[in-house]
Amino acid sequence: MGITHLNPEGSMVRASRWLVVPVVATLAAAPLQRADAQLVSFGVMAGANMSTLTGDFSTDLKNNTGFIAGAFVRIGALGFAVQPGAYYTVKGAKSSDFSDDAGSKTSLDYLEVPLILRIGLPMHLYVGAGPAVGIKLGCKITEQAVDAGASQDCKDAVDGPDFKSTEVSGIAEAGIEFRHWSLGARADLGISNVQEAVNGGGAGDLNVKTRTLSAVLAIRF
Repeated sequence: MGITHLNPEGSMVRASRWLVVPVVATLAAAPLQRADAQLVSFGVMAGANMSTLTGDFSTDLKNNTGFIAGAFVRIGALGFAVQPGAYYTVKGAKSSDFSDDAGSKTSLDYLEVPLILRIGLPMHLYVGAGPAVGIKLGCKITEQAVDAGASQDCKDAVDGPDFKSTEVSGIAEAGIEFRHWSLGARADLGISNVQEAVNGGGAGDLNVKTRTLSAVLAIRF
Protein backbone atom coordinates (compact mmCIF):
# COMPACT_ATOMS: atom_id res chain seq x y z
CA MET A 1 0.00 0.00 0.00
CA GLY A 2 1.44 3.34 -0.99
CA ILE A 3 1.72 6.18 1.44
CA THR A 4 0.04 9.47 0.54
CA HIS A 5 2.05 12.52 1.57
CA LEU A 6 0.04 15.55 2.50
CA ASN A 7 1.42 18.88 1.26
CA PRO A 8 -0.01 21.61 3.46
CA GLU A 9 1.90 24.23 1.50
CA GLY A 10 0.28 23.20 -1.80
CA SER A 11 -3.17 23.22 -0.26
CA MET A 12 -2.61 26.76 0.97
CA VAL A 13 -1.52 27.87 -2.50
CA ARG A 14 -4.66 26.38 -4.07
CA ALA A 15 -6.84 28.01 -1.41
CA SER A 16 -5.11 31.35 -1.97
CA ARG A 17 -5.87 31.14 -5.67
CA TRP A 18 -9.56 30.71 -4.95
CA LEU A 19 -9.46 33.74 -2.67
CA VAL A 20 -7.53 35.93 -5.11
CA VAL A 21 -10.04 35.49 -7.95
CA PRO A 22 -13.06 37.11 -6.20
CA VAL A 23 -10.88 39.83 -4.63
CA VAL A 24 -9.45 40.84 -8.03
CA ALA A 25 -12.92 40.76 -9.60
CA THR A 26 -14.26 42.99 -6.84
CA LEU A 27 -11.43 45.50 -7.24
CA ALA A 28 -11.90 45.55 -11.00
CA ALA A 29 -15.63 46.15 -10.71
CA ALA A 30 -15.29 49.03 -8.24
CA PRO A 31 -14.12 51.66 -10.77
CA LEU A 32 -16.84 50.54 -13.17
CA GLN A 33 -19.46 50.98 -10.49
CA ARG A 34 -18.18 54.49 -9.76
CA ALA A 35 -18.21 55.32 -13.46
CA ASP A 36 -21.73 54.01 -13.86
CA ALA A 37 -22.84 56.10 -10.89
CA GLN A 38 -21.65 59.21 -12.72
CA LEU A 39 -23.10 58.22 -16.08
CA VAL A 40 -26.32 60.11 -15.32
CA SER A 41 -26.39 63.12 -13.02
CA PHE A 42 -28.72 66.03 -12.30
CA GLY A 43 -27.85 69.63 -11.63
CA VAL A 44 -28.98 73.23 -11.31
CA MET A 45 -27.53 76.33 -12.92
CA ALA A 46 -27.93 80.08 -12.38
CA GLY A 47 -26.23 83.19 -13.68
CA ALA A 48 -26.40 86.72 -15.06
CA ASN A 49 -27.33 87.72 -18.63
CA MET A 50 -26.27 90.59 -20.86
CA SER A 51 -28.48 90.65 -23.95
CA THR A 52 -29.42 92.81 -26.90
CA LEU A 53 -31.35 92.66 -30.18
CA THR A 54 -29.84 92.80 -33.66
CA GLY A 55 -31.34 93.40 -37.10
CA ASP A 56 -34.22 95.63 -38.19
CA PHE A 57 -35.26 98.46 -35.83
CA SER A 58 -32.37 97.55 -33.53
CA THR A 59 -29.98 100.46 -34.08
CA ASP A 60 -28.75 102.49 -31.12
CA LEU A 61 -29.41 99.71 -28.63
CA LYS A 62 -27.37 98.69 -25.62
CA ASN A 63 -27.28 95.60 -23.42
CA ASN A 64 -30.11 94.73 -21.10
CA THR A 65 -29.21 92.89 -17.88
CA GLY A 66 -31.19 89.83 -16.81
CA PHE A 67 -30.69 86.38 -15.34
CA ILE A 68 -30.87 82.70 -16.17
CA ALA A 69 -31.79 79.83 -13.83
CA GLY A 70 -32.88 76.23 -14.25
CA ALA A 71 -32.01 72.55 -14.13
CA PHE A 72 -30.35 69.99 -16.38
CA VAL A 73 -29.61 66.30 -16.82
CA ARG A 74 -26.17 65.12 -17.87
CA ILE A 75 -25.62 61.77 -19.58
CA GLY A 76 -21.95 61.16 -20.21
CA ALA A 77 -19.02 58.80 -20.50
CA LEU A 78 -15.39 58.89 -21.67
CA GLY A 79 -15.19 62.68 -21.56
CA PHE A 80 -18.33 63.29 -23.67
CA ALA A 81 -21.76 64.23 -22.37
CA VAL A 82 -25.21 65.12 -23.65
CA GLN A 83 -26.90 67.72 -21.47
CA PRO A 84 -30.57 68.65 -22.00
CA GLY A 85 -32.07 71.22 -19.68
CA ALA A 86 -34.86 73.69 -18.97
CA TYR A 87 -34.09 77.30 -18.03
CA TYR A 88 -35.93 80.52 -17.32
CA THR A 89 -33.95 83.25 -19.08
CA VAL A 90 -34.51 86.99 -19.46
CA LYS A 91 -33.39 88.61 -22.71
CA GLY A 92 -34.07 91.94 -24.38
CA ALA A 93 -32.43 95.33 -24.99
CA LYS A 94 -32.33 98.98 -23.90
CA SER A 95 -32.32 102.06 -26.07
CA SER A 96 -29.01 103.91 -26.09
CA ASP A 97 -30.58 106.88 -24.27
CA PHE A 98 -32.13 104.76 -21.51
CA SER A 99 -31.95 106.60 -18.19
CA ASP A 100 -34.21 107.57 -15.29
CA ASP A 101 -36.30 109.90 -17.47
CA ALA A 102 -35.67 108.85 -21.08
CA GLY A 103 -35.53 105.89 -23.40
CA SER A 104 -37.14 102.46 -23.26
CA LYS A 105 -36.33 98.89 -22.26
CA THR A 106 -37.73 95.65 -23.68
CA SER A 107 -37.58 92.48 -21.54
CA LEU A 108 -38.31 89.07 -23.04
CA ASP A 109 -38.92 86.12 -20.71
CA TYR A 110 -38.35 82.63 -22.15
CA LEU A 111 -38.54 79.04 -21.04
CA GLU A 112 -35.52 77.72 -22.93
CA VAL A 113 -34.86 74.05 -23.63
CA PRO A 114 -31.33 73.40 -24.95
CA LEU A 115 -29.61 70.16 -25.95
CA ILE A 116 -25.87 70.59 -25.41
CA LEU A 117 -23.02 68.28 -26.39
CA ARG A 118 -20.17 68.79 -23.92
CA ILE A 119 -16.54 67.69 -24.27
CA GLY A 120 -14.17 67.47 -21.33
CA LEU A 121 -10.67 68.90 -21.84
CA PRO A 122 -7.43 68.71 -19.82
CA MET A 123 -7.03 70.97 -16.76
CA HIS A 124 -10.72 70.46 -15.82
CA LEU A 125 -11.84 72.59 -18.77
CA TYR A 126 -14.87 71.93 -20.97
CA VAL A 127 -16.55 73.22 -24.11
CA GLY A 128 -20.06 72.62 -25.40
CA ALA A 129 -22.50 73.56 -28.13
CA GLY A 130 -25.98 72.75 -29.34
CA PRO A 131 -29.43 74.04 -30.35
CA ALA A 132 -32.11 75.49 -28.09
CA VAL A 133 -35.81 76.25 -28.39
CA GLY A 134 -37.27 79.13 -26.38
CA ILE A 135 -40.96 79.49 -25.50
CA LYS A 136 -41.92 83.09 -24.77
CA LEU A 137 -43.48 83.49 -21.34
CA GLY A 138 -43.82 87.25 -21.37
CA CYS A 139 -42.78 90.54 -22.94
CA LYS A 140 -42.59 93.83 -21.07
CA ILE A 141 -41.65 97.29 -22.29
CA THR A 142 -40.68 100.18 -20.04
CA GLU A 143 -41.06 103.72 -21.38
CA GLN A 144 -39.15 105.95 -18.99
CA ALA A 145 -40.37 109.19 -20.56
CA VAL A 146 -44.03 108.18 -20.12
CA ASP A 147 -44.02 106.71 -16.61
CA ALA A 148 -40.57 106.11 -15.14
CA GLY A 149 -40.20 102.59 -13.82
CA ALA A 150 -43.63 101.38 -14.98
CA SER A 151 -43.85 98.46 -17.42
CA GLN A 152 -46.61 97.24 -19.68
CA ASP A 153 -47.13 94.28 -21.95
CA CYS A 154 -45.53 94.75 -25.36
CA LYS A 155 -48.88 94.23 -27.11
CA ASP A 156 -50.42 97.07 -25.11
CA ALA A 157 -47.73 99.59 -25.97
CA VAL A 158 -48.51 102.10 -28.74
CA ASP A 159 -46.34 101.26 -31.76
CA GLY A 160 -44.71 98.63 -29.54
CA PRO A 161 -43.05 95.45 -30.80
CA ASP A 162 -44.96 92.20 -31.23
CA PHE A 163 -42.71 89.24 -30.55
CA LYS A 164 -43.21 85.66 -31.68
CA SER A 165 -44.12 82.92 -29.26
CA THR A 166 -41.03 80.78 -29.97
CA GLU A 167 -37.37 81.28 -30.73
CA VAL A 168 -34.64 78.98 -32.06
CA SER A 169 -31.09 79.74 -31.02
CA GLY A 170 -27.62 78.20 -30.88
CA ILE A 171 -25.67 77.77 -27.64
CA ALA A 172 -21.90 77.78 -27.21
CA GLU A 173 -20.27 77.46 -23.81
CA ALA A 174 -16.90 76.99 -22.14
CA GLY A 175 -15.59 76.92 -18.60
CA ILE A 176 -13.89 75.03 -15.83
CA GLU A 177 -15.29 72.15 -13.80
CA PHE A 178 -14.00 70.75 -10.52
CA ARG A 179 -15.76 67.79 -8.96
CA HIS A 180 -19.46 68.71 -8.91
CA TRP A 181 -19.04 72.46 -9.47
CA SER A 182 -18.59 74.33 -12.74
CA LEU A 183 -18.10 77.99 -13.64
CA GLY A 184 -18.47 79.08 -17.23
CA ALA A 185 -19.45 81.53 -19.94
CA ARG A 186 -22.38 80.94 -22.27
CA ALA A 187 -23.24 82.54 -25.62
CA ASP A 188 -26.86 82.30 -26.78
CA LEU A 189 -27.17 83.44 -30.41
CA GLY A 190 -30.64 83.71 -31.91
CA ILE A 191 -31.17 81.92 -35.23
CA SER A 192 -34.84 82.63 -35.89
CA ASN A 193 -36.54 86.00 -36.20
CA VAL A 194 -38.23 86.90 -32.90
CA GLN A 195 -40.20 90.00 -33.90
CA GLU A 196 -43.43 89.57 -35.80
CA ALA A 197 -44.63 93.10 -36.49
CA VAL A 198 -44.94 96.56 -35.03
CA ASN A 199 -48.24 97.26 -33.29
CA GLY A 200 -50.29 99.68 -35.30
CA GLY A 201 -48.09 99.29 -38.36
CA GLY A 202 -47.86 97.08 -41.40
CA ALA A 203 -44.26 95.99 -41.11
CA GLY A 204 -43.70 92.39 -42.10
CA ASP A 205 -40.82 90.02 -42.76
CA LEU A 206 -38.74 91.59 -40.01
CA ASN A 207 -35.31 90.32 -39.12
CA VAL A 208 -34.70 90.73 -35.38
CA LYS A 209 -32.63 88.27 -33.36
CA THR A 210 -31.47 88.00 -29.77
CA ARG A 211 -27.83 87.98 -28.64
CA THR A 212 -27.10 86.95 -25.06
CA LEU A 213 -23.92 86.41 -23.06
CA SER A 214 -24.12 84.75 -19.64
CA ALA A 215 -21.83 84.02 -16.72
CA VAL A 216 -23.13 80.87 -15.02
CA LEU A 217 -22.46 78.71 -11.98
CA ALA A 218 -23.68 75.11 -11.82
CA ILE A 219 -23.64 72.22 -9.39
CA ARG A 220 -24.40 68.54 -10.03
CA PHE A 221 -25.85 66.02 -7.59
